[in-house]
Amino acid sequence: MSTASQAGKTVAILGNGTVGVALAKGFAELGYRVIFGTREVEGAKTRAALEAVPGARAASFAEASAAASIAVLAVPWSGMEAVIFTAGPDNLAGKLVIDPSNPLDFSGEVPTMALGANDSAGELVQRLLPRSHVVKAFNIVTAAHMVHPRLPDGTPDMLMAGNDAAAKARVAELIRDFGWRAPIDVGGIVESRLLEGLAMLWVIYGFRNDHWTHAFSLLGQKR
Repeated sequence: MSTASQAGKTVAILGNGTVGVALAKGFAELGYRVIFGTREVEGAKTRAALEAVPGARAASFAEASAAASIAVLAVPWSGMEAVIFTAGPDNLAGKLVIDPSNPLDFSGEVPTMALGANDSAGELVQRLLPRSHVVKAFNIVTAAHMVHPRLPDGTPDMLMAGNDAAAKARVAELIRDFGWRAPIDVGGIVESRLLEGLAMLWVIYGFRNDHWTHAFSLLGQKR
């Protein structure tokens, strides 16, 4: 198989925490080669991620980004910019970049939004990666439900936002393959402000009810 063909079915999971591992498992089930991008290729956390996703390998952020056709920014908001610059905008140019992050400030008793109403993490990522096709998705649910979100009272909906129609079509296919209902496209990357606000609502509900396995559904959709 050519290098180009391998890259087409390779995903760089930038980060090796719970979100990265959850989405990596989903991609692996679909036959993708998974590369975890990390600062510590031999670290204990990386080894745990590799054990959770058989067949995956680990590499530097830059190497993982260069080898893949899709990248997932599965890192905390606080380290997002540093990871993007370490991964290298050139390595991600022309590629689909999925952003499941939320700009949360954890300095208080309950998290709050770290950005004002006129910006979002999704927009920031797109500004930092102007030649990439950024799609905000998977930010409104717990990592445990990002793939195969089976809930007792039904299958939830995943919303997404991005500027590139082809990139969103590809993410929509992934969302369906991961077991969600038909994905809901809410518009351009500027609408990440709404999706990140919805994630804040998810967090508030979780804190008020000490319950972290909920998800959203839009009923009565236009068909």
